[in-house]
Amino acid sequence: MIGAILRRTGLSLLTLVLLAIYIFLATEVLPGDALDVSLSADEISQMPPAQLAKMKHELGLDRPAYERLGEFLLGAARLDFGRTVMTKARVVDIVAYPLRNSLLLAGTVIVIAFPLSLMLGVAAACRYRRPVDTLVSVGAIIGYSVPEFVTGTVLVMLFAVAWPLFPATITASTSDPALVLLAAAPLAVATIVIGSIAYLTRILRVGMVEALSTDFVERLRLTGIPEWRIVLLHALPAAVIPSLTAMALYAAAMVSGLVVVELVFAYPGLGQELVRAVTRREVHVVQVIALFSASVVVVLNLAADLMILALDPRTRRR
Repeated sequence: MIGAILRRTGLSLLTLVLLAIYIFLATEVLPGDALDVSLSADEISQMPPAQLAKMKHELGLDRPAYERLGEFLLGAARLDFGRTVMTKARVVDIVAYPLRNSLLLAGTVIVIAFPLSLMLGVAAACRYRRPVDTLVSVGAIIGYSVPEFVTGTVLVMLFAVAWPLFPATITASTSDPALVLLAAAPLAVATIVIGSIAYLTRILRVGMVEALSTDFVERLRLTGIPEWRIVLLHALPAAVIPSLTAMALYAAAMVSGLVVVELVFAYPGLGQELVRAVTRREVHVVQVIALFSASVVVVLNLAADLMILALDPRTRRR
């Protein structure tokens, strides 16, 4: 058990290092740099090459790639990502509030979507091939198939235009308190919740159907154990364990993939900050956001593996 935990933890750390290197190399192929974006084409054409080279040297844009890679890896290990190229602002200060806002949005969705998905998946599996199961399955397929920007647009048309109950876009600022931000983002939360419930319900329904059809459950029924005890105490744990990895990866993808919803509703999260950083060629900010997104995926995947090790004795024996 301890050996498996150490192996998986070490593999996750190695994965993070390789991802950090890949992120650095990926940002290297971005055309231009922060100085090229800050200057107009006329200014660049009229500026002597020596002066342009001097400005790039002062900003540190002409340093060798291996030197910048080493600085990036050391900074990531110390959680110190330096300063932006043009404004010299601390990168951590720039991404702090957008990071908080994205985590707040994702956490709210998870708190709402996971219990509802669990109830719908169990209800559909317990009424397998009955109207309830058909209704839940069809709704899940539709909710998962429709892109989030379409769902968000429909919600805006219904509840911000036809019936002006909620604001179409978020007017709260980046540094507003969490409750103020959530109060201004009900449509953004609903958009993500719909897709999340659809995906998670399908996973849990399949797992519950397989668990309820096993010989072990049939023997429990023959012993006279109440059906609710069989479902909650025996079938549900057996259905959740194989789904943990998929659920963890989906939660990680949701945390790191809110760009579309944030742009649709002007939500002040990491998505908007990433777009601004790419536009301004602020490579340090892009690297931090990309590394955080990758770290969330790796950490949640590791957490799911450790939970499976703790809950499933067959995995521990293997």
